[in-house]
Amino acid sequence: MQQKMFLIKKSNGIFYNFYLSQTGGICYKLYSLHNNEKMDPFEISIIEEKILEFYVTIDSEDNIHILCLTKDGDLKYFINKENIWNNKVLSHFDLRSNMIRSLFIHVSGKKLYVIYAASNLMNLNLWTIYFKCWDGFKWNNTSVGMTICDKEFPPYYAAVDPQSNIHVVYKNSGIRETQLFYRKFHSQFSLWSTPEKTVISPETIGYYYIYSDTRGGLHLAWATSTGTNYKMLYKKINTKTLNNKRYDRIVTLNISSSPYFQPVIFEIQQKVWVMWKSQNEFYCCEMDPSGISGSAVSPVQYPVDSIPMLVEFINNYEPEKQSFDGRLLYAVPGDFVDLILPKYASNDLYEDIPIDTSDMPPEEFNPSPIAQGLPKEVSIVQKKEQQMIVYDKIDEMKNDNRKILNILEEVKNQLAKRDMVSVLEEIREQNNRLTELIISMLNKDEISSSNEKQNNNGMFKKVFNIFR
Repeated sequence: MQQKMFLIKKSNGIFYNFYLSQTGGICYKLYSLHNNEKMDPFEISIIEEKILEFYVTIDSEDNIHILCLTKDGDLKYFINKENIWNNKVLSHFDLRSNMIRSLFIHVSGKKLYVIYAASNLMNLNLWTIYFKCWDGFKWNNTSVGMTICDKEFPPYYAAVDPQSNIHVVYKNSGIRETQLFYRKFHSQFSLWSTPEKTVISPETIGYYYIYSDTRGGLHLAWATSTGTNYKMLYKKINTKTLNNKRYDRIVTLNISSSPYFQPVIFEIQQKVWVMWKSQNEFYCCEMDPSGISGSAVSPVQYPVDSIPMLVEFINNYEPEKQSFDGRLLYAVPGDFVDLILPKYASNDLYEDIPIDTSDMPPEEFNPSPIAQGLPKEVSIVQKKEQQMIVYDKIDEMKNDNRKILNILEEVKNQLAKRDMVSVLEEIREQNNRLTELIISMLNKDEISSSNEKQNNNGMFKKVFNIFR
C-alpha cells in the first residue's frame, strides 16, 4: 500500500501536511490564508535522511511528534515545539535480517506510547506486535500479539479513545476460519487486557479497521471473500460482551462480486459512517447508534481524474470536533488535500484557517517533559514559514508608498501654480506628514526579509523620478 499522508490541524486552525519528499525524507506543507485567499503551500524539510516509514501525531499542547524508521535501521523520535525540532534514536534494527512496519505513536501527558510490528526474513508473513511505553523515567516493553498477514495488509490497527486507552485489533488465519483478535491497553493502570476473539469468520478476512468515536464507542469494519463473493461487514464492539454470541450483532453492509479495499470509519454530527472503496468507486453507509443496522449504501463523489490515497487526519481544532471526527480517511492529494466524504459533510476544511497568523499570541516555550534530555541539535524551520507573519505588514508598506507618492505629486503641482510663500508653507506641512510615513515604513521594513527590502527600494527611485 502507498505510504500515507498525515494531515494535522492545530488548535489555532493551521494545517500541517506531512509526507515523504521525492528524495525520501520527511517534509510538510503549511496551509494558511492571505487576504481571504488560500496561500500557495510551501514545502519545509524536517529530515533529509531516507525514511522507510513514519507516523505523525499531535498532543493536547499542540506539540507535533514524529516516529520514523530510517534506511539505516534507526527508530527515530522527533518532537516539535515552536518550530524547533529535537530528535533522539529510540532503537536500532538490523534491517538485513528484520523488517519493521506499521509504526504508531501516541502521547498523553508525560507518557509516550510506541507500537510497531516486526518480522524476520526467514518468515516474512509472521509478525510480532511490540509495545513500548515511556513513563517519564524508564521504558517498559511488551509484546501485544502475533499475526500472520501478507505484505499488502497492515499487521494491526490501533485506535485511541478519549481517555487515551489504546485499542488494538489484529488478524490470525486458521485452516477453517479467520479471526480478529482485540486487546485494550488501560492507560490509567498501564495494563493490557487478555486477547479476545472479537470476530470468527469462516470466510477469509482481508482489509479491516477499528475506530473510537468521540464518546468512546468502538466500531469495527472488515471485508471478507469466498471465491468471487465479497462482503463488507460491521460490528459495534462491546468490550463487556466480547465472548457472548447472544450480543454479537454483525451487520452486512454490502455484497459484491468485486473485492473491497481498505474500509474507514468516521463521525459526522456524531453519527458514525463506514466508507470503503471498490473498483475505483467509493461507497458509504450511516450506522444506527445501536450498531444493529445501517442505512442504504450510497456512492461518494470525487474527481475521477485524481488518484485517492489514505490520509491520517488528527484534529486539535475544537470548533470542528463536534461536527466531524475521523482518523484514517481517503483524500485527493494536491496543493491542498481534499478529503473524500459523503455529501452531508463539507469537504472544505480550510474555510476557518486564521487570516492573520501574526495576531496569534506566541506560546511561552516550556520544554515538554518528554523532550527533556534529548540532544540539543535542533533544526530551525525555514524562513519561508515566517513569511505568513510579514505578508500583512508588507501590504501596509505598499499602501504607505502610494500615500508618499501622492503627497509628492501634490507638492510638484503646487510648485507650478502657487506663489513661493504659500508653496514653502505647504512643503513644510507635507514634509511633516512625509517624515511620519517614512519612519513608519522603515519600522515595518525591519521585519521583512532582504527580498522585500529590495523590492521596496524601487519606491524611492519613483520618488526621485518625479522631480527630474
